[in-house]
Amino acid sequence: MANAVFSPKDFKAWVVEEATTGQAPSLTSGLYQLDVDSISFPSLNVNQVASVRSQTGRVAHINDFFQDNDMRAVEVSLSGTWHKDGGHVMLLQSACGNDLTPDSVADVAVGETQTTKAGKYGVTEANKTFTLALASPDQTDGQNIVMKGCLCTSFTINADMGTDGGQYKFSATISSGVVPDLTEGSACAGNAYSADHVDMSALDVSELKVASKSPILSSFSVTVASPAVYTGVNEGLGYACYGRGEEIEITGSATVKLDSATMELPSEFDTQSVHDNADLLTLNQTTDAATSIRIPCGVMTNVAYNEGDIMMLDVEVKALNNGSDDPITFDLAS
Repeated sequence: MANAVFSPKDFKAWVVEEATTGQAPSLTSGLYQLDVDSISFPSLNVNQVASVRSQTGRVAHINDFFQDNDMRAVEVSLSGTWHKDGGHVMLLQSACGNDLTPDSVADVAVGETQTTKAGKYGVTEANKTFTLALASPDQTDGQNIVMKGCLCTSFTINADMGTDGGQYKFSATISSGVVPDLTEGSACAGNAYSADHVDMSALDVSELKVASKSPILSSFSVTVASPAVYTGVNEGLGYACYGRGEEIEITGSATVKLDSATMELPSEFDTQSVHDNADLLTLNQTTDAATSIRIPCGVMTNVAYNEGDIMMLDVEVKALNNGSDDPITFDLAS
């Protein structure tokens, strides 16, 4: 296809859970499509040495060039529209440390007794890692990018009433310790993303809470970040083992109207104690496509004026573990 011209919209992103960690299943069926704005090229993070050495002059010498593409973590960031379906929920499950169950969408939470999720690549251990395929429209020349043994290391759900009708959006960072396939040629196929949309109009305002207040909400964002770590050598295939960093960081933000309901937030931030009354951040919905989010316990990390046509407050929060409640819950029940 030397004379072909492709649009960025011709490319697709697919995910599928792995039965054996680090090994891709068939990509010609059973995949889950993501509703992404565009396809980004992964950060390959190759280890490269091309520096001047002693006795070789002031220009690097060809004998000193070295490149390793085995012992590196490959990362890619995706963003798009959130749907309560198998592919998008799989990314959320991975970020929260849950088993991957795209065929059975259920509530997702970072557990109160969350333990370190770790494993070894090449082991038959289903639903722990996933494969990401960035599918080219030109399969005949083998231009798919396939990342195996993936973990979602950061996942964000956000919405703004002034953007796209308040539709819920997502962004995700995906990491792998396995050498990627940059010339895979399968015709990727499977489950298209859902036609259902989630938006702010379905929020139950009677239960809406930000730092224990009942505000008028303009926008929000919630992020679960759980970095991946890798170690060991896997005979030219990348790292041998994967794990997670020492903290799952759960943060949120909300832009709310400055009025009698929220006027005290700046002073309360200045003198605060822990919010442990189940109302740090509550964003409940009641529709069939509902995505309800609840952070029961935590602290405000910043409060500031947001100066626009209407004076607003930007409120930032961080979840804490109180030893009894899940630090964050995504209620996906219909």
